[in-house]
Amino acid sequence: MLIGYSMPAVNAVSLAAGASWLTSDNGAALFDGKPARATRIQRTSGSPTINITLASAIVVRVIALLGLNLPEGVTVAAAGASGVTRRLQDGSVACWLVVPAAAATASVSVVITTTQGVIEIGELVVMPAVSVRIDAGWKISLVDPTVVSETVGMQIFADERRPYRRLPVTLSMDTEARVRAGGLANGMDWARLRYALTRAARCVAIPRWETAAGSGVVDAAKLHESALYGYSDVLGDIEQVRGPWWRWSPAFREIPPAP
Repeated sequence: MLIGYSMPAVNAVSLAAGASWLTSDNGAALFDGKPARATRIQRTSGSPTINITLASAIVVRVIALLGLNLPEGVTVAAAGASGVTRRLQDGSVACWLVVPAAAATASVSVVITTTQGVIEIGELVVMPAVSVRIDAGWKISLVDPTVVSETVGMQIFADERRPYRRLPVTLSMDTEARVRAGGLANGMDWARLRYALTRAARCVAIPRWETAAGSGVVDAAKLHESALYGYSDVLGDIEQVRGPWWRWSPAFREIPPAP
């Protein structure tokens, strides 16, 4: 499983020649944590390219474009990875990329190969991530918060809400190095990662993304099927099970990409 965390603030965002902002946010809404609110871009020539300067350098591992108005099959490239847009289970269109680990950088460019005139992007996610092992038996729930009421005659009235997915997981038992001694990528460990998820910080949870466990080879279908952008609504306890072995059970809640 990959867990993305702590996207730095964005110092600057700009478009390469051949594209311009149509919305007054000038790209700020790309990073506001509200994928249902879209930034609109006008393309006039070439492939629209979004240039991002982060407030601090990170080892980029996960990039996602959510809430797109593009069709399926549009190529997106960034940070040495590329993929195509796909329609998700909820009907929205997204492109998820898992990026090969490289040197830390504060500059990321996202290239969208399309001739479409107006492009809408609900959220652009750029995060470091750590790989952790989880126990078998994980599940992704679909939560429908729609409020249903009934008349005396049992007629239905629905106050509709957007459904969202929820992913509770249990990390496989592990030793102290990964729990609290910086034994994960980027000097992270379970304890540091849990702090990074506090205060409803935006994060990414991807339980399935490889062709085979540990291969490091991206399976685009699995990635788009299971990737979730949101926050941790249960931070969970880091529990010592026995001897040197520890366990942790957080849960992740999706922020839907459409209102």
